[in-house]
Amino acid sequence: MIDPLRVALIGVGEIARQGHLPGFVQAGAKIVALCSQRNPRLPDLAAEYGVERCYYDWQQMLRDGGFDAVSICTPPALHCEMAVESARRSYHILVEKPMALTLEQCDQMIEAAAKMGVLLMVAHNQRFMVHHQQAKQLLSSGRLGRPYLAHTVFGHAGPEHWSPTQQWYFQPDLAGQGALADLGSHKIDLLRWLLGQEVVEVAALGATFEKATPANDTAVCLLRFNQGTLATIHASWVFRPDWENSLTLRGEQGILRIPTDVTEPLRLLGHPSTSSKEELYSVDTADPAGWLATVAAFVQAIHHDEASPISGEEGRATMRVVLAADEAMKHKTFIQLS
Repeated sequence: MIDPLRVALIGVGEIARQGHLPGFVQAGAKIVALCSQRNPRLPDLAAEYGVERCYYDWQQMLRDGGFDAVSICTPPALHCEMAVESARRSYHILVEKPMALTLEQCDQMIEAAAKMGVLLMVAHNQRFMVHHQQAKQLLSSGRLGRPYLAHTVFGHAGPEHWSPTQQWYFQPDLAGQGALADLGSHKIDLLRWLLGQEVVEVAALGATFEKATPANDTAVCLLRFNQGTLATIHASWVFRPDWENSLTLRGEQGILRIPTDVTEPLRLLGHPSTSSKEELYSVDTADPAGWLATVAAFVQAIHHDEASPISGEEGRATMRVVLAADEAMKHKTFIQLS
């Protein structure tokens, strides 16, 4: 019998409450410590999950130890220092996206994990959404043929509506490039993974329509991938009264449509020259955001001594595109990525 993985969390905001905490419990891990500098709910969450140790100093928590892995759910500006120190103490690391603020920080995290032989995983949960898992299988099987075009949207009313106490989202020195980093990074990573291609050219436009931030609250990106696929991404914090998390892929043999509503089926429509019949694929909706499956993959990889499900190199590749899109937006130009 494998002993339960012992985990400590740094940061107990909404992503930890909705994803990481229940995810580790469901995966059979033991949460032994929680840390937050500001969250007044820290003692309540500890009591709810039977966690005996609470900290307001993450460095002290790491020094005290008594766990195998650290889950980092803090603003991106803090990820690098926390991950490097965790690796130095031989703790496996699950870190929220975006991975960090700069490529140099990403490199430091990758190097530290490799040096100490610990697993580093970036929590790009959209890969684990069941609709997206199904889409990956269909694309890998060749059912769509060569993918020509992709259009994906991720928008909601803003982080203050789902996480009211965490205003750091609007501070570029803590969060990075606004909605582009927060939501756009999800879709950049998702497209890279689904298509099995890398971005070679980027253009982007941004705007700040409503939010009190010097960063963008809306971004539109145009991507060219190395095998020729063209893609557009809309990422926004000003969608209301609805929200959207959708994807349409058009290929030489048909169209694949992934809806926002996870209770609706994924739709594959064949090209008239091959088959115009629409195929519907319903999925399990128990984990709509893929948060629980993300955490489960991390735990499983450690237990079975497997490679990271989403490596630091993967997180870095996505951040490279985010930063290129930000540069393209600022300079109103196309950015080439070789």
